[in-house]
Amino acid sequence: MNTEERRKKLSKWILETDENVLNEVEAIYNTTSQKSQISEEHKNILDKRLLYHQKNPTSGRDWNEIKAELSLKYGV
Repeated sequence: MNTEERRKKLSKWILETDENVLNEVEAIYNTTSQKSQISEEHKNILDKRLLYHQKNPTSGRDWNEIKAELSLKYGV
């Protein structure tokens, strides 16, 4: 099935579907169609953290270790 046929099939399906499915499809569309909403300041912070991680890849902690510690500390 080529792209045009897929578009037609999907268009027909959307016209026949219920409101709940339309809401989900619209939410996906809105999420994927929006440009990045991360400010330059936040991008810079993330870039610095990524650079630090690349220079010090063993400085972090394993997530399972952290979960176990929190479980012991808070009983969850």
